[in-house]
Amino acid sequence: MEGRSEERLDRFYSIFPWHDDPESERGKRYFEASVDTMEKLAQHPWLQGKKALKVLEVCGGTGFGGVALAKVLGQRGIAVDLTITDLRAEALEKARRWGTGILGRGVKTAVLDAREVHKLKQKYDLVLMYGLSTPHFDPWEFARLLASVGEALEDEGIFAVEESDRRYRIFLMIGYKWALAEATEEKFTVSFHAGYDFHRGTVRRIYTELGKPEELVEMETYMWGLAEVGAFLWLFFEEVDFLRLRNERYFILGRKPRRSLGPASLELPAFLHGHAP
Repeated sequence: MEGRSEERLDRFYSIFPWHDDPESERGKRYFEASVDTMEKLAQHPWLQGKKALKVLEVCGGTGFGGVALAKVLGQRGIAVDLTITDLRAEALEKARRWGTGILGRGVKTAVLDAREVHKLKQKYDLVLMYGLSTPHFDPWEFARLLASVGEALEDEGIFAVEESDRRYRIFLMIGYKWALAEATEEKFTVSFHAGYDFHRGTVRRIYTELGKPEELVEMETYMWGLAEVGAFLWLFFEEVDFLRLRNERYFILGRKPRRSLGPASLELPAFLHGHAP
């Protein structure tokens, strides 16, 4: 998807009020919350009895999720080999430097599209997607991502996806906003509805930071609900589970990749050419 290019993501996160600096006061608070979240994940039955885990974080950004998980597991005596991937090289450099400082050991990083993690040619015990990243992927792309993750996991491997039900939260509780303001202590961002793709189910919005009208960023997102993310994982993993976190957030977990559909077998249908990569 063009909207997930490194340049566009860099521009988007430079104006969107998201946790992108782990060394800021807001970032430190978010990391503390992430540690609490990973404490819950570490208690899941699928992670009991482990002595060492090879962990890959996809869409990792500056590494909040992967570093928090490695810290929690390390405190439980589990040795963690952590690799963080993202499309943004600058964010990964920050993750490597900051994560190494937090954990006291090296954090590996790789600039990589999450749909291509199988190209690392390595096997992992756990793949993590943290920070509500699924909206960056439409259903066609998410299927390809799951196929790639399954190829990169060990036979007993686990995929953990942090998720929120947007159909419930946005459409039922709040109502879709054609114009929306979102703010933190540092940023005030407004966005406007700009279109809908019927083939991919994505909503297109234009974002700008108040006071910087010259900086316009167009992004496409897919409004996932919990049920369809769980069903997608069920198609690619033998076992699926839901872990309740806070508010309407969950971890959706898949274990034991089926591998009946590999990344190479999921070429996009011809009618989508021109709509997605």
